[in-house]
Amino acid sequence: MARAPRRRALPPRISVGHRRRASFSRSPFLPRPFPAVSASSIVVGLDSSTESLSVALDLGDAGVLQRIEEGGARASQRMLPLLAELLAQAGRSLRDVALIGFGAGPGAFTGVRAACAAAQGLGHGLGCPVVGVSTLLALAAGCVEAQEAAGRPVLVANDARMGEIYWAVAEALAPARGDPQPHWRLQEPARVQPARDAAAAWRLRFGVGMPAPWLCGSAWGAHAQSLREGLGAGWADAVQRVRAGVPQASAVARLARQEHARGHSIEALQARPFYVRDKVALTTAERAQGARG
Repeated sequence: MARAPRRRALPPRISVGHRRRASFSRSPFLPRPFPAVSASSIVVGLDSSTESLSVALDLGDAGVLQRIEEGGARASQRMLPLLAELLAQAGRSLRDVALIGFGAGPGAFTGVRAACAAAQGLGHGLGCPVVGVSTLLALAAGCVEAQEAAGRPVLVANDARMGEIYWAVAEALAPARGDPQPHWRLQEPARVQPARDAAAAWRLRFGVGMPAPWLCGSAWGAHAQSLREGLGAGWADAVQRVRAGVPQASAVARLARQEHARGHSIEALQARPFYVRDKVALTTAERAQGARG
C-alpha cells in the first residue's frame, strides 16, 4: 500500500495586527500610593555627611533611639550594624520600618553617597518610601529649639573644605493642623562660597538694625578668623553664642516624617544625593599655592 505524502511544515503565521501583549513587572519609577505613616510608625534616620555617623529610630509616640560614632571611611560598614542594634534594643524588626530618611547633603562626598545608598537598598528591599533631608536643615532643627527660632532665622554654616562654606538660612514655621511639631524649612537652596564672600553676603542679608540670626555649624570654628573679620563688630555677640554641632539622624528622621506627611517622599530607587559643588578636591597646584599663601 502506498504511503500518503508527508506534508511540509508551514512556517508559523505572523500576525502583524495582533501581537501578544508582553507582561512586565511594575517599574520602580512609576508613582504609587504609599501607606500612611502614623504617629506610632517607625522612621529610620541615617546621616554620614560629616566626620560623624549617626543612625536613629524614631518610634513616634514611644520616643527616639540613636547611635552616634566616628564616621568617615567606616560609615558604610557601620551604618547597617548600628541600625540592627537599635532595632534589637527596641524589640522591633526591619518589617516594622515604614519610612527612611537620609542626610542628602551638602556634605562629605563619600559620606552623603553612603547614606543615600543605604536608604536606597533598605527602602527598595522593604518596599517603603524614602526622604532625602537637607543636612543643613537637620543641623538647624537639632541645634536650635523651635520656640527660639520663632521669628528669628537660623544661619547654618558648615565647613566645606577647600576654604569654602556650605550655608543656608532656616526657619521654623507654625505647626500644620494635626502636627504638634513646627515645620522647618530652608528659605532658599543651600550655597557654597569662600568664607569671606559668605560673610559679605550675610552682612547684606541681615543689614544694620536687624537682629543677628541664630548661628550654628562647624564653619564658625573652621573659618573663625575670616568670618570675624568679614562680619565686623556688630556680629560679635552672636558669634560668641554659636551652637556647634553636626547633623544628627534623629533630626533627619523627624524631618522625614514631616515631609512624608506633606507628600514629599519618593520611591527608594529615585533617591539621590544633593550636591552644591561638583569639585571635591584641590589640584596639586592649588594645594601648593595655598601653602604659599
